[in-house]
Amino acid sequence: NGDGLSVWVPRRTADRPTYPGQLDNTVAGGQPAALSVFENLVKECDEEASIPQTLAAQAKPVSALSYALDGRVGLKREVIFNYDLELPPDFVPKNRDGEVEDFQLWPIARAMDVVESSADFKFNCALVLIDFFVRHGLIGPDHPDYVELCAGLNN
Repeated sequence: NGDGLSVWVPRRTADRPTYPGQLDNTVAGGQPAALSVFENLVKECDEEASIPQTLAAQAKPVSALSYALDGRVGLKREVIFNYDLELPPDFVPKNRDGEVEDFQLWPIARAMDVVESSADFKFNCALVLIDFFVRHGLIGPDHPDYVELCAGLNN
């Protein structure tokens, strides 16, 4: 927006079976086998934030993050495909699938502070945001944890 870089931050509904009430990525979702990654991006943009297909199609693939999650049935590998999408200043996301309570537009400095100082974001959403901060030069080589953060983004 005119005040600098901002990010739309949704809060998951309190009735979600996983991570209820935690902060999430603007748009996210599991990858179905029947859709390409890009087709799923467009679908999730519509369901989770009412982003029209023509706007969602402008999303740029920027990175893929991988991590291992220790789940109930053992170690599970996950991959997150990241896209950047600049939204028009007058666009306000609206959830359509009932997974999100509301969206708030945060200055990027607030998002950075919350990621650094709390566990309010789902853990994998914090990874996505850290990746964004590094890619956009908001966390640079002079940060005391820069090398560790960069190395940790793909383990």
